[in-house]
Amino acid sequence: MLCLLDAETGVLRWINCGHPPPLLIRAERVLTGVLDSPPQPPLGLALELAPAARQVHETALEPGDRVLLYTDGVVEARDRDGAEFGLDRFTDFIIRSTASGQRPAEALRLLIHDILDHQRNQLRDDATIVLFEWRPQRR
Repeated sequence: MLCLLDAETGVLRWINCGHPPPLLIRAERVLTGVLDSPPQPPLGLALELAPAARQVHETALEPGDRVLLYTDGVVEARDRDGAEFGLDRFTDFIIRSTASGQRPAEALRLLIHDILDHQRNQLRDDATIVLFEWRPQRR
């Protein structure tokens, strides 16, 4: 995933390079499908394998919106019995953290500990999470 946020206007542009689509959280809700985008081949492919052009997606954020980027290793983390951490649990954790007023960095710290506990501190796949919030400067 490659993203560019215009901090002045709140316009978010992104390219999905093979990971789950980002999630948009507004007013303590995940807005389902808003940032969906078909995955494209990964960045860094040899020139003959790389697409001629990348499809860039765009949306306008509202003040206070949070965007959550993650790799599939987060939601596919499995416990001892093989149960996945899951997208519902993942998004519920972020929503509850947002509702309780936690800053993004603290919400992610706690989420990472929950994922590690779920998988007995042994990740078996890439597990990357980025959460950012757009709060425009007042003039």
